[in-house]
Amino acid sequence: MPLRVRWWLEPGKSIKPMAELETRYYLRLNVADRPGVLAQVAKVLGDHLISISSVIQKAADSVAQTAEIVIMTHPAREAEMQQALNELEHLASVKEIGNFIRVENM
Repeated sequence: MPLRVRWWLEPGKSIKPMAELETRYYLRLNVADRPGVLAQVAKVLGDHLISISSVIQKAADSVAQTAEIVIMTHPAREAEMQQALNELEHLASVKEIGNFIRVENM
């Protein structure tokens, strides 16, 4: 017999729409290895009120002429992050969004 998990909301509490979630985000991007790409990525995030907490650019792949950028944000709204991700996907300098992870503070 399968185990059933039951849950309930505390009185007076409601479930927020996902778009209103505010949390930190971890992003890993594969980008063109050329000057100005990090500035383009930072501008897209900044345009959506997403502040960068830390950024690391990992060693470039000289054959593919790409680099990996890892970004941790300060808390931001999900709706803004989704819009920023959509814009990043359309930048010619962004080859792939490798990871997008919501990071909750406990």
